[in-house]
Amino acid sequence: MNQLMLAIIIIVIVYFFIFTNKRIRTTSSFLGATVAIFLGLISFETAISYIDFSKLGIIIGMMVLTIIAKDSGIFQFLAIKVMRYSYDNPWKLFILLSLLTGILSSIFDEITTLLIMVNITLAITDILEISPIPFLIAQIIFANIGGLATYLGTPVNIMIGSAARFSFFDFIYHMGPIAIILMLVSIYYFKKVFRKQIMNNKIPPEVIANFPKIKERDCITDKVLYKKTIMVSAIGLLLALFSHILNIDLVVIILLTAFTLLVLTPDKSVSSIFAQVDWQIIFFIIGLNILAGTLEEHGVINMLSQKILLVTKNNSTAINFLLLSSNTFLSSFLDNIPIINLAIPLAKHILKEMPSLNPVIWITMAIAANVGANGTIIGTATNLIVAQIAEKNNKSISFWYFFQIGFPLVIIHFLISFLYILLRYLI
Repeated sequence: MNQLMLAIIIIVIVYFFIFTNKRIRTTSSFLGATVAIFLGLISFETAISYIDFSKLGIIIGMMVLTIIAKDSGIFQFLAIKVMRYSYDNPWKLFILLSLLTGILSSIFDEITTLLIMVNITLAITDILEISPIPFLIAQIIFANIGGLATYLGTPVNIMIGSAARFSFFDFIYHMGPIAIILMLVSIYYFKKVFRKQIMNNKIPPEVIANFPKIKERDCITDKVLYKKTIMVSAIGLLLALFSHILNIDLVVIILLTAFTLLVLTPDKSVSSIFAQVDWQIIFFIIGLNILAGTLEEHGVINMLSQKILLVTKNNSTAINFLLLSSNTFLSSFLDNIPIINLAIPLAKHILKEMPSLNPVIWITMAIAANVGANGTIIGTATNLIVAQIAEKNNKSISFWYFFQIGFPLVIIHFLISFLYILLRYLI
């Protein structure tokens, strides 16, 4: 058996386990990469060269920053403040909590944001005695769409932004407008789908009467840490926004921000902070990087890119439509991280033949990955996390119910996104 066939077989087996067995998802990725090195399909030195340490540094930095920030009570403070503005109107509460999730997901780590927001939402809806399911589904979708707006919003953004060498400002410039458009469309969509269900939830009068007694500032568990978080995060975001002018790599700014906040909070155990970092996703991405590198070393990625150019006849509109549609719908039914991991080297090869597609090809992929993730409950890891938390609280979100809500919205978002790409970049 030649090395090319062996590499393809390993990739197929690894991706099969990734998509069918969440328990060994990370293990299969990293083990597959190790097996590829062991069998000599890729040398250790070459494998290391395919690991994007800049991308991993940004993810780790954002996780550390968010883990420290959540201990101050800032997320709870914002959620209760939203509830105080809308506790007598479930529809207004629905919109504000959804928008808050989208905004926070564009600034902080998406996974941690949803972990906190979902638990807060379950507590709020329990107090108000209303169903949390519409709220939770909307928060999943707004986290992915809101996360699209910035470099730091989702892991796939970081992967694409690092590969495309986008600055923090570049990402906002290209993705911010479409993220806003899609969020506005989502609000209108949810108004049609959920409004009757939400407005039929009647909040008991005695609950409304007790609300003025709730003080959002009571949610701030550590006032000193809260102030430090606001100050350091604001400076970090400002530096990130102008990183291209300062000529400083974004990874340096994110790590500097995260570890400055860590140093400024000496009462926080460093080992405790690092224990909360999601190392699974780090090793998952490392394994995927090496596997993609193995395919590239054996010419598979180049062969696929040539096929795409042949099928589309080097037409830029056709190439972007193919990439948008394939990545969107594959990301709906399969995890978007491994899908994008294979799409990135493919895009690089296409750009060698058609450099004029830079940066639109990266924009297309980022939109596809984040929009597609909303199609099913398995579109990305954060969707599953929310579903698991809901199930533990006896509020199950079934695959088919989420699909009935999410997939039609994905089709709407897909059509709007293609029109956006077409009008802004291709005509």
